[in-house]
Amino acid sequence: MLHVADLTCQILKNVSFALEEGKNLTILGNNGSGKTTLARALCHLIPSESVFWEGKKIGDIAHHLRSQTINYVPTSLEIYDEYLSVTDYLDLNFFESSNPQMREEILGVMEIEHLRDSPCQRLSSGESSLLLIAGAILHRAAYTILDEPTANLDQAKKVKIYRLLKSGSYFQNKIIITHDLNLAYKLGYDILYLEEGEVRFFGSCSDFFDPTQLEGCFGSAVQNIGGNFVVNYDEVR
Repeated sequence: MLHVADLTCQILKNVSFALEEGKNLTILGNNGSGKTTLARALCHLIPSESVFWEGKKIGDIAHHLRSQTINYVPTSLEIYDEYLSVTDYLDLNFFESSNPQMREEILGVMEIEHLRDSPCQRLSSGESSLLLIAGAILHRAAYTILDEPTANLDQAKKVKIYRLLKSGSYFQNKIIITHDLNLAYKLGYDILYLEEGEVRFFGSCSDFFDPTQLEGCFGSAVQNIGGNFVVNYDEVR
């Protein structure tokens, strides 16, 4: 179980929640609410004494074991080696020796097999996002945090990633950071909603998208129209 107890760091204030094995989570919140800060604290990229895995402080777990426990996938791919290819990058994500068969399978799943020999620095933002997700699949951590996994993708690729996340075939446990209310609703994961660094809501997807709860978080700026959530920009506060 992943457990956070009174986490306070940078902009976060007394954040507490527990995520049981087999449960997935979507983290929502406005820009600057602390979503990415929380994700980085969960992985100990921001050191904290308030994050626990199976009762043990995440910072006390050896580096190589911690990387197998929880993996943070950022919004953008930053590669400084101009010669590092897509294949090279994917091979770096294996804990043990590379597995060409699995690598090729994931390249196919993500529909980027034609990029296998391309330098990572030359990829588009959308291609980079797909490569990050492919690497996360190969990494096979107990928990994978995906920060805005659909932000740089066209509509067809967004649907592909949604289906991949929904299937449960490629990740053990998932934590998704997103601004996309439709994605959060369709995934159906538990919801943690941050507001100015504090937990405004933590509970089931159905409870969060209850009209009363939704209005409490967004006022009249978000409307549910046939199961699709539409922003009324005239009402954004």
